[in-house]
Amino acid sequence: MGLSQALSDLAAALEQRVETAPDLPRAERAEQLRRHVSEYLLPRASDLSAPLVVVLLGSTGVGKSSLFNAIAGARLSESGLIRPTTRRPVALVHPDDAPSDAENGPLPGFSGRDQLDVRIDQGITSGVMVVDAPDFDSVERSNRELAVELLETADLVVFVTTVTRYADQVPWDILARARQRGVPLLAVINRMPTDPSEEAAVMADYRGLIERGELDLQGAFGNLEVVSVPEGALDPATDGLQRQAVEPILDAIERLRRDDEERRSIARRSLDNALAGLPEAVERIAAEVEREQQAAASLRQTLETSYQAARRELNREIERGTFLRSEVLRQWLDFVNAGPLARYVSEGVGRVAAGIRNLFRPSPAPPAPEVREAAFSDLVTSVVRHADTAASRTAAVWAEEPHGAMALAEEAGLWGVSSGMASQLDGELAEWMEEIGDEIQAIGAERKVRAQAASIGLNVLGTSAILAVFVHTGGLTGAELGIGAATALLNQKLLEAIFGEGNVSAFVNRARARLDRILDAIFEAEQQRFLSALGPMAENTDLGTELRRAAHAAARPEPR
Repeated sequence: MGLSQALSDLAAALEQRVETAPDLPRAERAEQLRRHVSEYLLPRASDLSAPLVVVLLGSTGVGKSSLFNAIAGARLSESGLIRPTTRRPVALVHPDDAPSDAENGPLPGFSGRDQLDVRIDQGITSGVMVVDAPDFDSVERSNRELAVELLETADLVVFVTTVTRYADQVPWDILARARQRGVPLLAVINRMPTDPSEEAAVMADYRGLIERGELDLQGAFGNLEVVSVPEGALDPATDGLQRQAVEPILDAIERLRRDDEERRSIARRSLDNALAGLPEAVERIAAEVEREQQAAASLRQTLETSYQAARRELNREIERGTFLRSEVLRQWLDFVNAGPLARYVSEGVGRVAAGIRNLFRPSPAPPAPEVREAAFSDLVTSVVRHADTAASRTAAVWAEEPHGAMALAEEAGLWGVSSGMASQLDGELAEWMEEIGDEIQAIGAERKVRAQAASIGLNVLGTSAILAVFVHTGGLTGAELGIGAATALLNQKLLEAIFGEGNVSAFVNRARARLDRILDAIFEAEQQRFLSALGPMAENTDLGTELRRAAHAAARPEPR
């Protein structure tokens, strides 16, 4: 795989991470690296001869702007007692190197482009852009963000500190990122004591810190490592450091401006170091993704276990008909077991066909609608109860895990069943009843018992079929064999008397299968609420693997 393709793949994987990160800090971390890859590495890899970007970084008040003015030979960057002194980045460039609106110029894609104060100097040689970055420990967050972003675009970093601040923690945090990036560094210690022994002690201590921090100083500007600037070496005319005090830096920058080969060498070194550092930079993000995936897998398992248990218990209630109130079964049993309808069950349709029209005239209206409505109500109540139990059990476990707790905070309704589930199920059951009625009519037509079926009534047969789905003797034990078994037996015989034994068994199985699909969809929708609240984490992904693969491919590309 070529370098450009590997970097493009890595940028795409990082963009996916930005979009799917569960919180802002992790998204910002991925976005910072994505910008570094897409807006520094890709452009630099495509053109090593583009102007070298030298960024001056340092804490507030260390003399960074004074060094910039010394390099420029003019008062271009504000210095003084008011903090922060550098409120916006200032760039010194030749006209040919001035940043444009195009993405292929110096500082490509730099989000603070509109804040960049570009100072053009036709008297300098093209090839190097020097940028005075805002203070990275500024009290203003936007300044800190711009300074860190400029670090990502730098080919070289000149790190400025003072004899009293070189051991501060914040600068070393920034330098750790520079080390991770592999960008060459030059250190400047300002306001050094003039006593040689004191200066030597500071330099020895600072080099020790550099060594422990594993920072790459050797060779950034030839053999230049650390430049010492004595206390009071100021030039009032430029509001900068005295040029002779920083002459090694001025000479090195001028040499880079005039020597295209050395400039390209620095650019290649910076690029190669940055590429080599990609696996380490990506590893934290990839490891985060994998930890999130492990946490999400555990949360999904809890979710599935809770709802599967609730669904199995609901199935047992449906198979036994135990969710039905006894008065519902008693009302239907009394109706089927009384009067002319009982004759269908005991004698068969054929023996009473001649008097079929008179069978129900003296009898009261069958309670089919009331029984069916009550049965559906009992079923809905049972479904809601089990789904509510599954939701509360899932939420209780999720609340103990950070990502689960975050999802619950986003959607407090996850602690119980969704508010619209009962009405949705009512509608689904009404459609189910219509399908049962249509099938009863179709079976009656095939068996040429349309008249007998019509005489008994579609409502009666439909209700009987629904109860046949809910109640049968196979799952009943002990005391349940009483009213439940009697109802199941009479329903079965009534339907068989009209449609035949084989047809009834297959018909009831089809009706139950349709009901199962309805209930499965309801439970699936209830679970989906949790997954939606969990967000992109809920999706299985190989993003961690893809990030590592692309980072390693970019770090070890095919020969360019």
